[in-house]
Amino acid sequence: MSVDRRLWNRSLKKSYAPSWPCPSCSSGILRLKRETLHYAETAESQVLKYDEDFNIMDVTLTFSALFECSQCREKISCCGLGGYEPVDSIDEDGNPHLDYEVDFIPKYFSKPLELFRPPTKCPGTVKEQIRKSFSVFHCDLGAAANHIRQCVEEILSHAGIESRNTKGRFLGLERRIKLFANVDHENAERADALRWIGNFGSHPEALTKKDLFDAYEILEVLLEDIYVGQQRFVRQIVQQINKDKRPRR
Repeated sequence: MSVDRRLWNRSLKKSYAPSWPCPSCSSGILRLKRETLHYAETAESQVLKYDEDFNIMDVTLTFSALFECSQCREKISCCGLGGYEPVDSIDEDGNPHLDYEVDFIPKYFSKPLELFRPPTKCPGTVKEQIRKSFSVFHCDLGAAANHIRQCVEEILSHAGIESRNTKGRFLGLERRIKLFANVDHENAERADALRWIGNFGSHPEALTKKDLFDAYEILEVLLEDIYVGQQRFVRQIVQQINKDKRPRR
């Protein structure tokens, strides 16, 4: 199942929260406990009000809130930044006018939300790097990308691709991926794409959310193919049918 980019790009409102999945049970949806939503203007934003060019959209808010899972009742805290966004509205006389509503952008969750769920058979060291990437996705794209790169390192180690050669010298990720290509060319190409995105993590100014979404999409397919094998199984069936020119029996 691909990463729902629209869901993870949505912001939080006073009366609305995106249908984020619970990171504990994965089957429930996190519901905003509205009475716990608190926000205030930052000190820096208050100073800006003395500027003659000040606009309400220059206001910066800080917020915190609690969510509760609709199924397991897990409690998740969240905090981040907010501001005012313009919205079209209708006054009591039926006339259209421009209004403003508070818009909140989450930065931290007390338990990382899963943008996708790794396969059950995925090694613990790989899952840990994925969890770390998810934990900083909302606040530090560079760090999230670096954890994806480390995730590839762990996948290769689990596949038996050593990080050092026979002389004990360290092997870089690019070299390890080339060795992996001798065993699994298709997944080695996926791993190399993740390496490139991970490298961009050292230059966060060149990194975008789209890059991270792309990486998670590739990573999800890579993990499924290696640790579940459904795609690999289907490829084998297709290859056999094309070879025999008739359906398998």
